[in-house]
Amino acid sequence: MPELPKKRLWVMVTALALLGATATAWWLLQESSVPYALRATPAVNVTFRPVESTYPEAKDVADEVEPLVKVYVQRLQAGNAADLARIGAPWYTARERAAQGLISKYAAHAGEPVEAVVSDPVVPGLAAVELRFGDGQRQVLDLVRDNDVWWLELGNGDPVKP
Repeated sequence: MPELPKKRLWVMVTALALLGATATAWWLLQESSVPYALRATPAVNVTFRPVESTYPEAKDVADEVEPLVKVYVQRLQAGNAADLARIGAPWYTARERAAQGLISKYAAHAGEPVEAVVSDPVVPGLAAVELRFGDGQRQVLDLVRDNDVWWLELGNGDPVKP
């Protein structure tokens, strides 16, 4: 085999390997577009279940809202209204006051195991989740999606007009 084609082949293989490594590194290192995440403490014990549905979107919505609901239960349990308000839809007003009301009413129940029952999606971008706390207390959360990020409807606002 002539020397020139071997060099070209070697350059092409090397370039493809570098391109693949770069793409893999970018994919692994990209940050999530979701502006919230679970913290190390307090621990949360939340199980998810979509309602029985003829629509396949019910399971998809349950999977999509799971991170937000877990963060909600964790922030509720921690009892910090400012932290809880940060997972409220940014275009809503009076989020911190509403968060304080939720903490007063539900924080004592958040340490128990929680079952999250995700309702059938009626309108794209809106979801309802019933939290069933271990002690029998129940709460319904209304969630709204904007640019692939789910938010808690917290405070005063219009979910369809972000």
